[in-house]
Amino acid sequence: MKLTGYLIEKYNNMGSAYSCRRLLEEAQKQDIDLRMLGVSDTSVKDDNCYNQGHRLENRNFIINRYKYGKVKNHLNGLGVRSYNGLQALNIYINKLEQLKNINSDYFIKPKYIAGYSSLPFEILADELKLPFVAKGLESSMGQEIFLIENKEEYKNLAKLYSRFKEWLFEEFIAESYGRDMRLYCIRGEVIAAMERTSDSDFRANVALGANIKKITIEPYFHNIAQDIYKQSGLDFVGLDLLYGRELPYFCEINVTAGLEGIEKATGTNVAGVIMQTIKDDFNAS
Repeated sequence: MKLTGYLIEKYNNMGSAYSCRRLLEEAQKQDIDLRMLGVSDTSVKDDNCYNQGHRLENRNFIINRYKYGKVKNHLNGLGVRSYNGLQALNIYINKLEQLKNINSDYFIKPKYIAGYSSLPFEILADELKLPFVAKGLESSMGQEIFLIENKEEYKNLAKLYSRFKEWLFEEFIAESYGRDMRLYCIRGEVIAAMERTSDSDFRANVALGANIKKITIEPYFHNIAQDIYKQSGLDFVGLDLLYGRELPYFCEINVTAGLEGIEKATGTNVAGVIMQTIKDDFNAS
């Protein structure tokens, strides 16, 4: 029987977006019937899910590429298995939960304080030193990340966003200014690794125009990936590490990591490995 799945994103028409297109292409190559579903085009009524008015039937699996809201939770009920699993996904979309729960002997966690932008600036500056970084707890693609160098810049957070928005305030790792490492990990194995660099920004996100190049997969990368998989249970993650003097610093994990940068930088068919992993799961069951 043909394997079937739903690919969950924001909109139905995102099949041309790089990550979605690649997963759909590789699914087709492996004779998997994978259908795009947008949460914005989906409704829930009487415990049933409807997409553009049509009731959705159950399928074998769900691939989660959208991490917000409750509709995606209901959509996950349509699959026997979810990638990443819904419980782990809902925990680890949050950067504070990542710092609290994920540990390894092979990286350092930066000092951090979580709270609202109404926290006294002096406390943050004393604990974290200047400059420090402010991160939105569930942001991605370099959005809602700011380098705070003085009190005025800190006050601007409350002007740009609600005073009751929660932030993760972290020490700034100067050795990693404008550069970091992105590892793509599948169940504790690193299958691709790249360096991202920016000539004009302390952030090194591909979405913000960073340069990318393939780097060697070091043995300790696997140790970190295995620690993260054991502690989180996440099947597929993008792991970001900052450069440090002795050990790297943990930056964050991305539970819906994009594929464009890592595939183009490394030449690795990440989408193909993802679909093969899912296929192997069902062949083994």
